[in-house]
Amino acid sequence: MGQLRPGHIVVIVLCAVAGLAVLTFAADTLLDRETAPAVPKVDMVAQARRMASDGLEDANDFGCRPRDGSPYPVILVHGARSNGAVTWPVAAPYLSKQGYCVFALDYGWSNSIRDSAQVLGIFVEGVLQATGARKAAIVGHSLGGIVPRAYMRLEGGAGKVSELITLGTPHQELTGELRENCGWETVCDELRSDSPLMKELNDSSMVEEGVSYTALGLKAEQEAASTFVDGPKGQVTNRMLQDDCPLKGLVEGAIGHNLETLDPVMLSYVNKALESPGPLPGGYRPDCFALIL
Repeated sequence: MGQLRPGHIVVIVLCAVAGLAVLTFAADTLLDRETAPAVPKVDMVAQARRMASDGLEDANDFGCRPRDGSPYPVILVHGARSNGAVTWPVAAPYLSKQGYCVFALDYGWSNSIRDSAQVLGIFVEGVLQATGARKAAIVGHSLGGIVPRAYMRLEGGAGKVSELITLGTPHQELTGELRENCGWETVCDELRSDSPLMKELNDSSMVEEGVSYTALGLKAEQEAASTFVDGPKGQVTNRMLQDDCPLKGLVEGAIGHNLETLDPVMLSYVNKALESPGPLPGGYRPDCFALIL
C-alpha cells in the first residue's frame, strides 16, 4: 500500500469523529429512554366511577365481566330533568338479572348536547377499560337517546357502540310545543328540528355504520316529535307500544313519557333487542299483560 496523503488522513479523522458522534448520540438516546419517566396511563375507570349514578340497585359494578352470551356492557343514559336513580330503578336490576353488566351515569343534561356527548364518551371509555369489552350497548330515554347519537357522530364514538336502544327519544320532526315545554336551557334550543346540531345528526343519514338501532315510543309522544329513526331495515327497528298493545295507555296516567322506563312491556323490548343480533326482531311480540318483570 502507498503512503497516506494528508488529504486521506483528514478524511479518516473526520469519519472517525462523525462515527464517534453517532455512537454518542445513540447512547444518549438509549439512556434517555431508560431514564425518562413513563407517561402514566389515564385512569378512565376512576373518572367513570365519579360519573356513575348513585342509588341504583345492581348497577355500576366496575368489577363486572360480561358473560359469553352478553359480551357488551349496557350503559343507561337518562333524559332531561332527571338522573339515573329516578329513570332506571326498575330497568337496572331487571337487566342485571338477565346477565348484563349494567352501568348508568349522571351528566349535566342542561349543558349543550355536545358537552354531554363528551361526558358520555369518558364514561364509555371507563366502562370498556373496566370490563375489558370492545364495545358497549347504550339504552337512552328521551334526551338520553340524542346524546349517544351525538357521541357517535360528533365525537367518533360509533366504533365503541354495538347498538343504541331509545325510549321516547325525539329523533326528528320536533314540534314547537316540545320546544316550549322544554324550557330555556341550551339543550332546548338544540332540539329544534332546524338547529345545526339536529341537522348534523339527521341530514343525509341518521345511522352510523356497524351500529344497530331500536327506537321505541308511545303514540302520545308522536304529537311532540317522531321517536323513530330512519335507516336500513336490517339495521333499524322502530316500534310504537300501542301497535302491539292497543290497550296500553287507555287509562290516562297509567303510562306516559316519564313512566315508560318502568313499564314491563317497554323493558321486554329492550331485553329482546339486547339479546338478539342486530336490532329488535321485527316479529317479536311482547306479553301486553305482563305486570312484573
